[in-house]
Amino acid sequence: MSNLSALLTAQAYERLVAFTERSSFTALATRLPAGNMLSAELAEVFKEAIRGEFEHNLSQQIYVSETAWQVVTDLKDQQIFIIHELANAISGDAPGHLLVDSIKTFLEADALASIQPMVLDVLKKEARQYLAKI
Repeated sequence: MSNLSALLTAQAYERLVAFTERSSFTALATRLPAGNMLSAELAEVFKEAIRGEFEHNLSQQIYVSETAWQVVTDLKDQQIFIIHELANAISGDAPGHLLVDSIKTFLEADALASIQPMVLDVLKKEARQYLAKI
């Protein structure tokens, strides 16, 4: 394996870890505060942020394992689904902070509600295993 190939693979894992961290509900709420947005607007902002970051990292799939790419894809889909469902459960013209509160309540009710921590663990484990081989 060439040094360039090894570097690209290591960077791919790094970028996917960053995507996973940035796609967490806590990170989204911190980076993209509700301000004066309505809940429907904030839901779209959150979903677009996740989609945009995912699309920005599409090429990373050629450098990582199928498992790593699948869990990242599953995370994107799950986070968007959860946001969509929680936004639909409250009025679209409700203040955006109610969506954030709803997400917090959802996560507090079940620590395993989001697969984000599991995805992060998978990526870190694979990256460490890969780095140990080179």
